[in-house]
Amino acid sequence: MKKHGVLKAVVVLQAICMIVLSVAVIVKLSPFSDDPEPLDPDSETKAEAGDKPSEGIAATVGGVPISEADLVDQLRRQYGDNVLRTMMVHKAIDLEADAQKLNVTSEEEDRELASMIEGYDSEEVFYEVMQEQLGMTKTDVREDVKYRLLLEKIAILTVNLSEVEIQNYITEHSSQFEGRLRLHLQWIVTDSEKEAEEVLDRLGDGDSFDQLAITYSNDANTSESAGDLGLIDSDDPFYDAGMLEEASRLQTGETTGPIQVPQGYAIIRLLERQKTEGLTGHILYDSARKELALSKAKPLNEIEDDLLEKYNADITP
Repeated sequence: MKKHGVLKAVVVLQAICMIVLSVAVIVKLSPFSDDPEPLDPDSETKAEAGDKPSEGIAATVGGVPISEADLVDQLRRQYGDNVLRTMMVHKAIDLEADAQKLNVTSEEEDRELASMIEGYDSEEVFYEVMQEQLGMTKTDVREDVKYRLLLEKIAILTVNLSEVEIQNYITEHSSQFEGRLRLHLQWIVTDSEKEAEEVLDRLGDGDSFDQLAITYSNDANTSESAGDLGLIDSDDPFYDAGMLEEASRLQTGETTGPIQVPQGYAIIRLLERQKTEGLTGHILYDSARKELALSKAKPLNEIEDDLLEKYNADITP
């Protein structure tokens, strides 16, 4: 799943959580609640004195209240249709998966999650982003993955493929099933080769790579972060091929340069090497078959519409 796909799903989940929380607060504070809060013996006195009760108030700004009801109404207007559709689609997927005896294994979920995490520096960073920026827990992410994988399985149920088609697809798309090498690099970019050699001398004398990058690198995008380029595919087309080839030969912690790059002359250090194993055996076959089948199946949003119609989904006025 691409990052934008994750973010879209997360926004919907956030909205669900916010609406549910807001409704829960209103129910708890409602005078019709089954378990009302104990009465304050001084409440009548406070009311007579002109104090305003705080029940049902989400926030105040300059003394002006924003009610819980207004909050829920705003959330419903902004996200209500999307949230309701998502809940209905999930229910329809559950019904169809039961009818077709479909399930998603932990192994399938793990592989999909690993693919999602590849776009981040590490698994920890991925879940930190989901939690800190989007309020999505590991459980939320995993549930989203489960429903998407189930929907894909439903979509390809009626797609028939021959063995020849699948094998040809594997051959024609072999590069996407191969292992990947990713490199976590730091660099210091100077305007001239002479400056780069001077930086190398200082590194040889024991100076800190981080500090030299902050002080001398002319790359404004990375100098303040000590020249950290993050994880890069060893064949990333946005970076100089010669530099990446040099970097791929380094051992963790080693430094090399100067290397002429479009920005000037680079000194690079390898911080981490990540090798992703290529797909083989039944995993390769199943992955290729699914990708090919999805390319021939209806778009997933149309599959959702079909499921809602099949199970007589109806929105109560």
